[in-house]
Amino acid sequence: MIMHRHFSIQFAAAILVAFTAPITAVQAATLTTVKYESSVNVQKTNFNKFVTLPKFDPKLGELQKVFVQLGSEVQGSIQLENLDAEPADVTANLSAEVSLLKPDKSILLTTLPTASIAKSFAADDGTQDFSGLSGATYNNLSNSKTASTSFTSDFGLFIGSDTLTLPVTAVAKSSGTGAGNLAQIFQTLAGAKVEVVYEYYIKKPEEPKREIPESSIPLSALAAVGVCTLLKSKYPRSAE
Repeated sequence: MIMHRHFSIQFAAAILVAFTAPITAVQAATLTTVKYESSVNVQKTNFNKFVTLPKFDPKLGELQKVFVQLGSEVQGSIQLENLDAEPADVTANLSAEVSLLKPDKSILLTTLPTASIAKSFAADDGTQDFSGLSGATYNNLSNSKTASTSFTSDFGLFIGSDTLTLPVTAVAKSSGTGAGNLAQIFQTLAGAKVEVVYEYYIKKPEEPKREIPESSIPLSALAAVGVCTLLKSKYPRSAE
């Protein structure tokens, strides 16, 4: 008897909930990325140039992370001549400091790509021709370097519907050592490539809430059915 009554109450309550509770749409989001690049062609140092990159349009979704990478390259040649009266071990570096700056000219990233050579030279032969036993010429030297950083907050620099213009500088840092009297000539060229990657959530459109079609039977009638069932279980008819 008690079990029957309990089932009837649950049945009536379930009917009322089913006909009145709306179906709530669950909002889903997908994590994705978009990458942009801008370059400065290899050219003589020193230089001050700019790269231009699209900012992140907030209409695309919710920005989570910004990854910025500076790729740099140094190219050129080195000419060396030992002018000492005795042999010398010489080391020379063809290098350029390549930097990516913020609009306020503070440094965002910096690199120092370097191509190095080392050679033992004879004493000065009396001719400064950058060849022979006391000198040498090195052409088509090159090397590259990368640096990167990430932002997970403070996205103000990167958000907007316009573009982001950032300065890129290159300063020659080539040098040679090893002889007290060393003639040296450097041709230092540099280039840069800047990448920015935006990682963000794409918000899917929220589906409209759906209501279960109303029954043609009034809710009061459905409730009455549950009540009657309860009364029958409480006051069963006497056996005839």
